[in-house]
Amino acid sequence: MMVDDSRRGNPFAPMHLTPDQQQHCQDIMFQLLDRTLRSYDERNDSRDAYSGSPRHHANLDCTQWKQLKTQTNASLYSKRTSAAQQDLHLPRDNWNSPSVLLAVGTIADSTIDEVMFGLETPNFLSLQMRSEVLGKQPLDGAVLAQLAEPSEGNPFTWMGVTWMVGEHSWPLSMVVRPRDFIIVSATGTVNRPNGEMIGYEVVQSIDLPQCPPLPAPMVRGKLMYGAIYCQRDHGAVDVYVQMYVETYGRLLDKIVVAAMWESTLGFWKAPQLSEMKKLQWCMNNKSVKRQEQALALACTHMDLESRHCNVCLRKRSSQARRVSVPLRDNKSCALCSTSLCWNCRVKRKIKVRGDRGAKLVDVEVSMCQACMSFVKKQCPAKIASDNQKQRQATDDSSRSASQRMTLESIWDQPTLSQLGLAARYPSISMSDLVKLINPGT
Repeated sequence: MMVDDSRRGNPFAPMHLTPDQQQHCQDIMFQLLDRTLRSYDERNDSRDAYSGSPRHHANLDCTQWKQLKTQTNASLYSKRTSAAQQDLHLPRDNWNSPSVLLAVGTIADSTIDEVMFGLETPNFLSLQMRSEVLGKQPLDGAVLAQLAEPSEGNPFTWMGVTWMVGEHSWPLSMVVRPRDFIIVSATGTVNRPNGEMIGYEVVQSIDLPQCPPLPAPMVRGKLMYGAIYCQRDHGAVDVYVQMYVETYGRLLDKIVVAAMWESTLGFWKAPQLSEMKKLQWCMNNKSVKRQEQALALACTHMDLESRHCNVCLRKRSSQARRVSVPLRDNKSCALCSTSLCWNCRVKRKIKVRGDRGAKLVDVEVSMCQACMSFVKKQCPAKIASDNQKQRQATDDSSRSASQRMTLESIWDQPTLSQLGLAARYPSISMSDLVKLINPGT
């Protein structure tokens, strides 16, 4: 079991899930993934009544969906009441009167790997980073149990139980009661029977006796959504996010809709977070490959032009006999240490853990254009695999074998044939179910 500490301190005893609880976590994740895939397929099969072509994200079937917000690359809908009442995809357990929201659209000039690398949360620090970068929401909490971890063949696979608390700043903290969540979540990629590569993320609140509600003023909240990402031929990623909001019979007001829209748009920023993670990886590993390239090309005119602007080149030319004199007001590239003027350096911000509090700290770094291009070209899957190896090396030194929850020990309860998974989750192929249960295969 992997546990990440929080600033508040984990209020729960060390979690040891029973075999039945482990199976329940697996079941609700597969159920939500299957439910989301069925809804996704229904949307894809829906055709425009006039053109017969697949519907644009801003033009879904108005008899089922009411458009709430739209922009060039994304739209937000709510399911109409009459349709929602007949919807077989609605959650059943512990939900009184959920409303279904749907966010659809495309992420341009991206890939599934970039999106999944940006959205992956294999530990709580990555979840904090995602919450602050994509949602501008500080987050506290801890990973309570890890049920599946990334592997070299499936670097974006993860499943676990997490406790998280939203952090509100003053003066909102004076009027809004703090809210915490106990969730089970899973991410990964699979190939569908039709050959489509999809990425998925499913998140659902769960009731566990090991995690009773905390004393007032803390309020235990509910969270549930399923997200599908599909690669398109034109270099874009199709986004489909189905969310469930507990309304207790009330209508969605403008404030709630605006908040959900702002939060949902964070999914579209996944490539920016992927770039930040790649930059952090390059800096943490000192990017030996990049250093070697920089040294090999440092004296060439082509490399000089790729690094600097015309201002830098003119200054270099005027100081040709004094090449060791640094340029004024320059900063060095964070990767190759080349001096940069204010005009040509590329500025980026990364997130690091602060000395105090749950909120991460922004650190601004400067890059030359060549190194920034180098960072962008790095393979997200390879970096995710390398990060996992580094986490495993750290974890192995701090936890005993009895605490580690491997996939073999967790899912070796009933077998696949006993579970009858193929019949229970018709939208997921048997080969993908095996892959989801055992990412190492």
